[in-house]
This record gives sequence, structure tokens and C-alpha cells, in this order.
Amino acid sequence: MNTHQGHDVHHIADIIQVMNSGIDFYEKAQEKVTDPSIIALFQRMIDARKVSIERLQPYAINETGHRENGSDFAVEARKAYTSLITKLGADKNATYVSELEEVEDKTLAEIKHALKKPQPHDCEAALSKTLLTIQSCHAEMSKMKKHKIVRVQSPVKLGFYLFR
Repeated sequence: MNTHQGHDVHHIADIIQVMNSGIDFYEKAQEKVTDPSIIALFQRMIDARKVSIERLQPYAINETGHRENGSDFAVEARKAYTSLITKLGADKNATYVSELEEVEDKTLAEIKHALKKPQPHDCEAALSKTLLTIQSCHAEMSKMKKHKIVRVQSPVKLGFYLFR
């Protein structure tokens, strides 16, 4: 029985799509990077997203009538872009950390967007907890980018700012 019936939720399925794409991106990145600390960081990000998705799934079911298993186009495009520039010789560790930090930015933006909409109290609480989780992930990715990785200055910046 869906305990959330009768309450309209908004934008939850979209958040889960971004998180699903992020998990896939992190998993692919783990196969490409060589630094064990980055591989471990990516696993923590995957785990945090999986927990957050399960926290939000009951609300997605209420919103759409089914579990959300889809993905987000902008994150998928970023993944393809990252694959391309690493094939052109960019530092894989630095590139993946930089691009995945941008995925954290998109996830935060989606959660904040949902929190601006009227939500049932239990959904708002789940979103707030998820926001804290993803803020922590973002901070960890930013720290890795700042302290451990030299910023990538790729000659191939294909105008990716439109996906922010």
C-alpha cells in the first residue's frame, strides 16, 4: 500500500533520473581512473546515491505510478563528452573528477528545484535529507578536485556549459 497517496509530489522522478545517470557515470569512471583514492571516492558517491534513490522511490511511485529507473540526458551527454576528451589524451583522473563534480552540481540543483515546489511534509523531509547527503558528496568531490587533482585545461571544451 502506498502511504503517500493523496499528496502530490513534484520533480522526484527527475531527481532519480539524474542520480541513476550519475551512478552509471561513476561506475564507468571507476573502470577508467587509476588512483585508488579516486576509485574509493567514486564508490562512496555511488553508495550515497543508491541510498538516496531508495529514500525517494516511494515518492516517485506516487508521482509516476512506477519505480523510476530512467536516466537524464544532460548527465548522459556529459558522460559521452568525458569519454571523448579522455580519448584525446586528457588526464583521466583529473577529467573524471572534474566532470563528476559537475554532475554533483546538477544533482544539487535538481533537489533544490524540488524543494521550492509544494511537497508533502514527509517528501520534503526526504528531500532535505537527500540534499544534505548530496551536499556532502559535492564537498568531497570539490575537495578532491581542489587538493589532489591539477585542473584540466582541455583544448576541447565543446561548449559544455549549456548542460549545467
